[in-house]
Amino acid sequence: MIKELMTTDVLVVGSGIAGLKVSMELAKAGQSIIMSTKTQLCSGSSFFPLKASLGTQVTKNDEDKGVFLEDIDAVSHHMQDREMARIYIDEIRDRVEEFPEIGIEPYKLSDDRKACFANHGRTIYMLKDWNKIRENVTEIIDHYPNITLMERTAVISLVKQDGRVAGAILLNRDNDFIMINCKAVVLASGGFGNIYKHNLNPNDVDGSGHILALEAGASLVNMEFIQFIPGFTSPKYKTLWGEHTLNYCKDFVDEDGNSILDSVLPEGLSKQECLIIRSTHGPFTNSLPSKYFDIAMMKEIFRTKSEDGFELLYDPEIYKNKSDFYTIYLNWLEERGINLIKDKMKIAPFAHASNGGVKIDSYGRTGVPGLYAIGELAGGIEGANRLGGNSTGACMVFGKRAAQNCLEYAESIERLEINPHQVTTQLTQEIHAFSADTQNTMTPHDVMDAVREIMWFQGNVIRNEKNLQTALNEIKELKASFNMGIFTNTIKERKSAFKARNFLILSDLLLKAMLQRKESRGAHYREDYPFEDEAYSKRLVISRIDNDIKLDFEADRMSV
Repeated sequence: MIKELMTTDVLVVGSGIAGLKVSMELAKAGQSIIMSTKTQLCSGSSFFPLKASLGTQVTKNDEDKGVFLEDIDAVSHHMQDREMARIYIDEIRDRVEEFPEIGIEPYKLSDDRKACFANHGRTIYMLKDWNKIRENVTEIIDHYPNITLMERTAVISLVKQDGRVAGAILLNRDNDFIMINCKAVVLASGGFGNIYKHNLNPNDVDGSGHILALEAGASLVNMEFIQFIPGFTSPKYKTLWGEHTLNYCKDFVDEDGNSILDSVLPEGLSKQECLIIRSTHGPFTNSLPSKYFDIAMMKEIFRTKSEDGFELLYDPEIYKNKSDFYTIYLNWLEERGINLIKDKMKIAPFAHASNGGVKIDSYGRTGVPGLYAIGELAGGIEGANRLGGNSTGACMVFGKRAAQNCLEYAESIERLEINPHQVTTQLTQEIHAFSADTQNTMTPHDVMDAVREIMWFQGNVIRNEKNLQTALNEIKELKASFNMGIFTNTIKERKSAFKARNFLILSDLLLKAMLQRKESRGAHYREDYPFEDEAYSKRLVISRIDNDIKLDFEADRMSV
């Protein structure tokens, strides 16, 4: 089964900002690196721009540190790791200076600006021109002979020996099984938006790193806090909607021209007030009265079973606003052939970012010796809501810290010899566990499409016990209809077979987490428990013990 054995000091899984930062830091220190990426160099959400630029929020001065921490505390609703937030605030100013080392030339905005959900304005550095960044990165990588790039590869299992990570199994670009023998693995494979039918992510953001970490003995945290952002369904599907444009929106209507907000707004909240508040933040949150904007969409989707989206009626005055805040976005839309006045602009909720992930400490350690997690894959400074402008910066801050600790770890140990026969046996057992006793099996793509459909309808903005339990039963039925072994024996289908398996595991975890948190907090909205409950002011941790999945609320709210 294993066609080739490769050795390296560290295997880095992912080539977005987090993967690039940790790889180059370790390579500078003399470590040999294999960087595995499912698609091409510079991939994942870091290089799937949904607008003209991405921002990194930076502490503007020493006096801002306490205020910045208060902003993170307020938006996170006690679900963040406060120590990691403090470290981000202390170190981000130095880390943005290191963007050019990984091929990114950011530009600093001339004035302070409030990031999404932030209560105070602060320094923002903007990242743009993704093709140029990819060219820069390619040139930089060429100067690191100790970095081996493996594109079109998928890591499907981690190998543990003597209680620590000693390697990994991956499928190469030809779908052959390859074994990597290494001292440490850094997972930087991103979130899991692709598990949803409608999402604002590339196909490689599929949650595979979460399953790798969980099965290796790490835990997951805050998985129920998923960021949903309205995206355009028309005129150009999967394009990010700019919430600030609501300042020029006259109404929000269904296909018959009826306002969809009228029936959901509570007494005392006007339509215009709702739109103004909603213009200040991109993702849905239960924390603000603007939640009814997103709830209205999902209620209509449930009622009509239509996914066409809902029309925003814009005032032509929007094109007279000449501030950069508007012109940059409007010009970006124009480049894509979109005009807010001339076109019928329809939006619907799209899955975007996971606020939770692999439970780590401030050095990216997972609790499993030799295994690190960074970037969107990791659960850290984000909580019930995600403060805008922190995600790209966190890749730099914790990518640097993970590299520092990983270097110390790798230099302190010897590489373990791996028994290929034992690895093959482990892999065979994993495949067998997802090989239902049926020859009339669903295909991997049928399984993934069915999971995406279930998650988008039942695990979207509005959640309740009945729908979540129904979804869990449907996932169970899908697993019973999938004979994974048939497809792993077919070379062309191997990667999709493992991806379908991961979807079945991950969707089950997500739905159970949504079911267990019987309250509404930040990005998590339970229609049957619409209020925040102090009894749930603890993070929900998912672990795997003796092949059984356990979900428990933390007894201790200190950092991991």
